[in-house]
Amino acid sequence: MHSATSNYDLQVDIAKGIFLEHDQEQMIRKFSLEADKQYLYLTYLNTPCRINRENGGIEEQLHGRWQECRDYSTVMTIYDLLCYAKGENAPVLFHQWCAVGTFVITGVTQTDTFTKKYAKLFDGRLDALKAACEKLGGVLQAPMAGADLTCQFPVTPFFPVLLQFWEGDEEFSPKLLILWDRNTDSFLHFETTFYLQGDLLARLKLAAQ
Repeated sequence: MHSATSNYDLQVDIAKGIFLEHDQEQMIRKFSLEADKQYLYLTYLNTPCRINRENGGIEEQLHGRWQECRDYSTVMTIYDLLCYAKGENAPVLFHQWCAVGTFVITGVTQTDTFTKKYAKLFDGRLDALKAACEKLGGVLQAPMAGADLTCQFPVTPFFPVLLQFWEGDEEFSPKLLILWDRNTDSFLHFETTFYLQGDLLARLKLAAQ
């Protein structure tokens, strides 16, 4: 357990160094970030965050106080969203939702096994899930594909994801699905979609308690 934790910490520190190699002024312009001499600022899943421009460290504002964030999924997602996109201009959203496997040719494309436990967790707790979505900045949408809940999350101001949830009944098990903009692979690495999905669902679980 300790070695795994140390390995994650090591990867976070490596990611800090990679972040510092990027042109921060270009990053500010590209994503319309607020910034001062010491920090870059952005909102991640409805949580104010800032990145130290000198050492790359990420802090979250929790309960009115800035605290260091070393959660692997959170920091790797933020770094990737800021550093992955090529060129001087931000990628363009296509505003077409699709499954994660749509924009990858090889590799693991199914996430049903991972989302099943969360579908079971929220089954029969639709109101709690709605409230949790709103705590994370989610905006409820008109139902899609017969889902009991459809919610769009601004992961950051420039990148959204869509969550759909179907409650279970005598015939079907509950189902939870995360959908992605069709141009997601211009915003982040395919692997990062799993970090982001896990982070979102873990935060929803916490917010629903």
